[in-house]
Amino acid sequence: MARMMDGPLPRDATPRPVSGLVPVQAVLNPTERDQASPRPAFERLALGQMLTGLVKSLNKGIAQVEIDGQTVAMRLPPDTAPGDTLRLRFAGHMPQPVFLLAAPQTAAHDAPQLSQTARLLSELMQHLPGRQALATVTPNGPLLDQPTTNPAVVALALRTALVPSGLFYESHLANWAVGQDSLDGLLQEPQNRLVAAETARTTASPAHTLALPATAETAGEKPLNPLHALLTQQLQVLESPQFVWRGDVWPGQTLTWQLRQDIDPEHDHAHADAAHDAGTGWESDLKLSLPQLGNLTVHIKLDAHQAFSIRMVPERLAAETLLQQNREALATRLAEAGCTLHSLTVQHDDGA
Repeated sequence: MARMMDGPLPRDATPRPVSGLVPVQAVLNPTERDQASPRPAFERLALGQMLTGLVKSLNKGIAQVEIDGQTVAMRLPPDTAPGDTLRLRFAGHMPQPVFLLAAPQTAAHDAPQLSQTARLLSELMQHLPGRQALATVTPNGPLLDQPTTNPAVVALALRTALVPSGLFYESHLANWAVGQDSLDGLLQEPQNRLVAAETARTTASPAHTLALPATAETAGEKPLNPLHALLTQQLQVLESPQFVWRGDVWPGQTLTWQLRQDIDPEHDHAHADAAHDAGTGWESDLKLSLPQLGNLTVHIKLDAHQAFSIRMVPERLAAETLLQQNREALATRLAEAGCTLHSLTVQHDDGA
């Protein structure tokens, strides 16, 4: 039986096995020992009765414990300390009084109770992917029906695909509560669309349940409700403020767009979540393959002062030459669009 006490063990304490039976001997002065009668100590205690013992002192491994008004000597585990309170169960006279160290009884109303939401979040946190895995937003199809060279059209399409993805639902809900977002926009986000679809299916057929991804079943794991899967992505973004959008801008033109928050390490983390914190910026990595430039990676950093630093990394050497020739024209176009440009560089990807 392991030692158990009313008070919690220190974190660094290592429980040690001890004998379940603890014989005790009443502490008597010489006159009391000479005049002691055969009447056993604690004779009025019933077998199995619970008592509380207070450790008064320790000396060479022997503890003086006060039980039911009497002081007795006990051998207790090495990490016992004066002032400890013990729960003891009377085991009888053998022939000395013997006690069992008992576990503290915790009332049901004193035990921690987690809400259903807390239990759900705890379960989801246990199954979060590793830090290297990022939340990924994937559209159902191309954002545009045909190619375009109009940057405003592409920007609007990307924004329209990203904003109602469901990753920022709670933020939009807070904006709606103060009149900054429309209800129609909220209803278009997955949280409301999934609930509406489930309600419609349940109304049509009460026995029907929400369809779950087949991939989870084939993996032998309990499948997640689609809302739970979305919540898992939101938890990933909260833990590491970055995510990936991957899809077709128009048919045949694939884009991988990684977006992450960049926090100045000189600023305190307590202010890192402020929407307009002076030390907060954003970084984007865009990977795409273009007809003339081939594979191209564009690193874009927007600092806290709304200034852009852009670095283009083409895979082909010929593409580097073409980009270098048109770098000044691109900088002029960005300035005309209202972008404050801190730097614009072209660096060939040498494979290193």
